Amino acid sequence: MKNSLMSVANDLGYGDVKININNTFIKQPSVVAEVQQVTSDPVVSTNDQAVAKVIKNLLDNLDITIDKKRYLVGTAASNSTLPRKAFDINSGSGKANTELALILPLALIAAKKVQEAYDNQEDIFEPLKVDVVMTTALPITEIGFGSSDTRDKFAQRFTAKKHIVILNTFDNPISVTISFKAVSVFKEGEVATAIAIPHGNEDLQKALINDIKKNYPDQAANAEHLIKTAKDVLGIDIGQGTTDLALTTKGKADVYNSESIPEGYGTVLRRAWKFLPRMQNGYSLPDEVSLREILNSEPTNQIDKENKETALEAVQTSVPSLIDRIESGFNDALSANFDLEVVYIFGGGSIPLIKQTDLRNQLAESLKRKRSKALIVWVGEQYAQKLNEMGLKLLVDDLATQYTNR
Repeated sequence: MKNSLMSVANDLGYGDVKININNTFIKQPSVVAEVQQVTSDPVVSTNDQAVAKVIKNLLDNLDITIDKKRYLVGTAASNSTLPRKAFDINSGSGKANTELALILPLALIAAKKVQEAYDNQEDIFEPLKVDVVMTTALPITEIGFGSSDTRDKFAQRFTAKKHIVILNTFDNPISVTISFKAVSVFKEGEVATAIAIPHGNEDLQKALINDIKKNYPDQAANAEHLIKTAKDVLGIDIGQGTTDLALTTKGKADVYNSESIPEGYGTVLRRAWKFLPRMQNGYSLPDEVSLREILNSEPTNQIDKENKETALEAVQTSVPSLIDRIESGFNDALSANFDLEVVYIFGGGSIPLIKQTDLRNQLAESLKRKRSKALIVWVGEQYAQKLNEMGLKLLVDDLATQYTNR
């Protein structure tokens, strides 16, 4: 029974969980659906061909039991007709205290362990065990300042006990026992700007340089130097439930002038979802997950096309308040650091806001009014959702080395 150390970089977003497990990047919706009554037939565990197919697609078909409760997780929950549960962006309690903050990473870690064990020709129907080191992040203001114990309490939810995850896909359930040997908790936005950008891969650096060349041709020759050496940087991490403004002053995290806005693109979607039935050609949807599916759809008939257009209109009416909050926080950061060199915009919420609004121009106007020399750089669609995970990956590699060298 092999029990090698597993390295996990867990970027737990309100909309999606972006997680790197042993150098495999996984993205799943941050959604679960509790199973009260089993309606599907389990896969026969002696059917080798069926087992191979299930294991290959296991991450998209997660049916698990944790602490005596059974859930569909991620894509499986999103595709289900069962009542779905996502992070409540209006709860005020933060991510650290929610059951989803445990269920999502535990399910994905267990599934990855099963896939690895299967690839190593182990008997997956015998109890599996895995030791884990993990880095993760929480919004800046959720962690707090000074002597806040939020980091330790969140880490202890993982490290205080062993976690048993049962995968229910087969007629012979699979058991995975997860032991967290070390968990380090960082601040969202900060790990992206302080770790991922200056120390990230070559493709990321090229994307940032190309954005500067496109929007600031007079700074093209200085772009690479600026990205690698800038000491005064603001990262605007637009997520689903929060927007983190992480300020670095003279190369050090400026904790007192960094902040989390308790709104993100998910807040926009929630307002749009509530407003949608009251619009002309409006209609009702069961949840924001359904609204997101319509916004991402490719309509093939007139009704679906009209439904998507109406949904987009609802979103547009809900965007201005978020942009106003971001601009206000941005102006606070500019007042705190007049020497700002670069403003990075990233996060999953940045993709629709950059594409569908004039957010970038509004921030540029703020820079002009403040007489700031800072450049605004969008990290691009390829990396917008991955920066925190990339920073956490670099940190967990270091943590794993420290642990194995003890």
